Amino acid sequence: MSDIDFNDLLRDAEQMSAQIDKENTGIPRLQRTLTQIHDVTKKKLAKTSNILSTDSNEINASILLAAKGIDAPKLTQTIEGLNIQPFQPAAKTAQTADDTISPFDKLTNIEHLRDVDLASFLKSEKESVLTSIIAEARQKTNQEIEDSFSASNEIEWEKQKQKIMTELLGSFNPEVSVSNTTTSTYSNRQTAFNPQARTLMNDIELEFARQIYLYNQKILTNEKPRPDLIKNFASFIKKLNDKNLEDLWDMINTMTNLPAMDYDEKLNYLDRNNAEKTQSSYVNQAINHLERSFKDLIQNTVNANLKQAKLGGGLGTLRLVSGYLRLSSSEKYHQFSEETFDDKQPLWPTIYLCIRCGDIEAAKTVALNAKKEEIANYLNEITKDSANNGRGRLNNISENKLKIEYKSKIKRVNDAYKRAVYCYLSRYSGDDDSINEVLDNVDDFLWFKLNSVVFKKEPNSDNMTFHEFQSKMSVEFGEKYFTQNRNPFIYLQVLLLTAQFELAVEFLLKYESMIVHGVHMAIGLFDKQMLNILKNPASSQLIVGGEQSEPKSLRRINLPFLIRMYTRKFECTDPREALEYYFFLRNLKVSTQISGEFKRISNYFALYISELALETREFEVLFGRLEKNAVRKPGVIDKFSSDEEANSIISLVAEEIENKGLIEEAVKLYDLCKQHQRVLELCNKLTSVVVTEINVPNSNRDRLKNMVMSIALRYKTETAITSKAIPKSIITTFYLLVDLMTFFDLYHAQSWETAYETLNKLNILPATSSNVDSKVKDFVAFSEEIKRNFPDLILAAMTIMSNLYSKINSMPTRSSGFQSSAFLLGTNNEKKSMLDELKEQARSLIKFVGCIPYRLSGDINARLLQLEVMMN
Repeated sequence: MSDIDFNDLLRDAEQMSAQIDKENTGIPRLQRTLTQIHDVTKKKLAKTSNILSTDSNEINASILLAAKGIDAPKLTQTIEGLNIQPFQPAAKTAQTADDTISPFDKLTNIEHLRDVDLASFLKSEKESVLTSIIAEARQKTNQEIEDSFSASNEIEWEKQKQKIMTELLGSFNPEVSVSNTTTSTYSNRQTAFNPQARTLMNDIELEFARQIYLYNQKILTNEKPRPDLIKNFASFIKKLNDKNLEDLWDMINTMTNLPAMDYDEKLNYLDRNNAEKTQSSYVNQAINHLERSFKDLIQNTVNANLKQAKLGGGLGTLRLVSGYLRLSSSEKYHQFSEETFDDKQPLWPTIYLCIRCGDIEAAKTVALNAKKEEIANYLNEITKDSANNGRGRLNNISENKLKIEYKSKIKRVNDAYKRAVYCYLSRYSGDDDSINEVLDNVDDFLWFKLNSVVFKKEPNSDNMTFHEFQSKMSVEFGEKYFTQNRNPFIYLQVLLLTAQFELAVEFLLKYESMIVHGVHMAIGLFDKQMLNILKNPASSQLIVGGEQSEPKSLRRINLPFLIRMYTRKFECTDPREALEYYFFLRNLKVSTQISGEFKRISNYFALYISELALETREFEVLFGRLEKNAVRKPGVIDKFSSDEEANSIISLVAEEIENKGLIEEAVKLYDLCKQHQRVLELCNKLTSVVVTEINVPNSNRDRLKNMVMSIALRYKTETAITSKAIPKSIITTFYLLVDLMTFFDLYHAQSWETAYETLNKLNILPATSSNVDSKVKDFVAFSEEIKRNFPDLILAAMTIMSNLYSKINSMPTRSSGFQSSAFLLGTNNEKKSMLDELKEQARSLIKFVGCIPYRLSGDINARLLQLEVMMN
């Protein structure tokens, strides 16, 4: 049966199926499963198995295979003739064109090898396995590259994110404005970002920076008396015409103006030995500020209503208080008054207001006029005690007597100001409800409570210690209590007047417009040694709480991180101003890890200068430069440090730059700080890579050559370079590399005669066979920077000799003469002598190449053959 018969059969079957479908549209077709088809096929096979013989089956099979183009008899013979042999890998032969084909290109050819012998089949299978292994390795490598790239991107993004977050510090609470006055003032003073501008600092930041600059100038010149930085800040803040800011800096100035403190001693008002004395000073300063502010308030109120106050011609606190009590706005002071004196003035409110203004003598005068001799005696005792202790108080007997009298009688009287005077005199603070009418604002509350605090816990005492009062204000009440529906300056005032400076700085940093004040407040406090510094400034936290043994309200500030955060905005545009801020960190030590195990103790001033230099690359501005006479022209850093300190900082920067791979910049900085050995080592490292290259103007080699040549000429005249501190091998390597650069310039310029003369002067290759051994010993002693250039040097020497030999050998006899920079030939004898010299050098060079323990290239072997031909 032919192929056509099968096709006809298929076509007829399809036509019959189509006709059945057409005629029997309403009858469903019979659908059989594979199992049913299999069963029917078996039955058909059983019916025909007895009819068909074995021969006919083979014939039919051959016909079917022939229809597909397969020769069945030949296939049978091939299978029977297969000789299975163990696979032996073929010996490696010379590379052919097929070996250069990629394994991936062979995939398409493997399927065509199925019909060949067993050896070829196994070879194809081997190639298939290798290809799959290569593909798998390739995929794995690509995945590792992608993972590494993704991880690198994540790390870089984290760094950028951290940088952005630190720059945005303070802007996370935009819903609360510090005050309308402050906001409007700052909105007018903000400087919009301008890429063309010289600075990114606004005008108030520039003024603060100016004050920092002036202060540092006086410190560096050791001006006496020592300037007061906070006082200077407070003075220029008055020019802003912002009452809130003026009050803020006035409070800071008052609270830090402690003349009794010794500023040569490192103070820490919460945990040092003389805490009681210092805390007492802080309390006195806070009370003085509150009394002065209250008196100013009364004075301003009276001045605005002079006609109603009827002051008359008298002066003094008593007359001011009397005039104030005549005003209609002072109605609350008359509300509960039961006793009066002169001109029907309320007695106890007058005594209280005189005390509140800080004038005990005026209060005593009122008590005497009202025939309150007992109260006058108590006030007189306080006056006498204040002459010795700054702020007077009654003795324990008098205080206890007054407390008993208060609890038994005074507590129940209607006059709230009488109760307040008795509580003040006895320092009794255990019953706030009885004087709530008096303490109706934060200032009065603070004044009263500060007058009653103690510095040592006394038995059976209701008085709070200073630490307890601090915690009550900042922990128990806290920010939310004071800022809810109130001016946030109230809470800031509470923190400052209770000497919780770190919390005050933390609070200011929450408001974008107040960051500048918070930073400079911290700097001023640090300068006066009144700031709690984080014990581990290397931490990335800005403000942290105290240890378990310390008060809950205590905070410690990471001052280096705070200053770095603040200066990051303008350090690139104003590096000089940034250095003025870094100068405050000169005494804060930091450990920097060098070379794995070794540590150099430095300070944050040096560390941040190095980081600034690395970021801005303003090396000349910061560190100066070397003049032609090898003298360093001072940079900005020299204002703040001695030559030794400046060299140490420059060295630190040079190490960081070297670690980043900026070797040329590192060389300049090492040269600047007189680390000559490191200069030579790095020059050797740089020069050895490019010494054999062709010199192209403005290329990497040309730039390195100019730098190295200038260093070589300058160091020749400096006796310090030849000192024993620098190993002789480093100096020898440096100058030899410089000479080799000159030689290769002549070689690439094809100045054969001059190059030949220069090579002989270098004297590093053997000139005769007798000195080969000595030159081999010299070669072993050379540094790696020299050895790696020997193959190119030998090749250049062979090329020069070959060209010179050919040139001299081609000269006609008895010529007029062959002149060069190296030799003059005028006779046949001179010509023969020169040729013999070249041959001898060639022989010695061939012998030298065979003796040195160094791997040479194939070009040298080829040139050796050329030299051997030349000698023969």
